[in-house]
Amino acid sequence: MRIAAGILTLLGGLIGGSLFIAILHGLGVYGMLLSLPLIIATIGGIMTLKRVHYGWALAGAICSILFPFFGIPAVILLVKRKGEFEVKEQEEEKEEEQEEEQV
Repeated sequence: MRIAAGILTLLGGLIGGSLFIAILHGLGVYGMLLSLPLIIATIGGIMTLKRVHYGWALAGAICSILFPFFGIPAVILLVKRKGEFEVKEQEEEKEEEQEEEQV
């Protein structure tokens, strides 16, 4: 389900971010800040797929709500799978401790 959340975050962010930019350009609003939700959703989707940085993953899923068809399920799936991120962090800490002991 984490992989599905990552893919939904990426798709929702890309589609929703593009629509958001197009709508605001149509209204005459320009600037770099328009692409911020698109960038955050893309980073969040990548972090979800890699199972690192839960905060970025959640921020990306929230930004992907610009396209609710993909964004809402992405947030729900990600929140349900928060434990997978914590397990990965614990595994990385154990590996670092083992490397320090070997040196």
